[in-house]
Amino acid sequence: METRLLWFCNWSVLGVCATLKLPQIFAVLGARSARGISLPSLLLELAGFLVFLRYQCYYEYPLLTYLEYPILIAQDLILLLCVFHFKGDVKRAAPYIVLCVSAWFLLTLQKWIIDLTMCSQQVCTAPVPVGKQGLGSPECAHMEPCFIYLCGKSNDNFNDHQ
Repeated sequence: METRLLWFCNWSVLGVCATLKLPQIFAVLGARSARGISLPSLLLELAGFLVFLRYQCYYEYPLLTYLEYPILIAQDLILLLCVFHFKGDVKRAAPYIVLCVSAWFLLTLQKWIIDLTMCSQQVCTAPVPVGKQGLGSPECAHMEPCFIYLCGKSNDNFNDHQ
């Protein structure tokens, strides 16, 4: 029973990841515009997926623990090409793609590089608690206290914010 449940969970995650960016890609293609898509955010997400995938490959984790990341990277690359296509300059995507490919090899030149990169990525995504007053708008007054993600913050000082 546990084996079937684990199998179902693994493959359902892969299925969800395979379709995660498709609505956004189809919306961009349908609108024939990349308006509203933040290029820096897309590149940051792509970099994070790339670092995590390379880390998992470098340390030879089982394939099923990171199989969704190549799928997400491919979808982000398609979205990146769509952004540049609708801005009228697909050639501007080339340096970003070259940077991603070269980063794949540069990250593992030395063990400390991949370890430092992964560590710094984790620090940049540590949750910081905020109360409902920190959300700053009356529309959010009904919300419970929540966490936001800020670069450079860690949850070590959680009690300081309560």
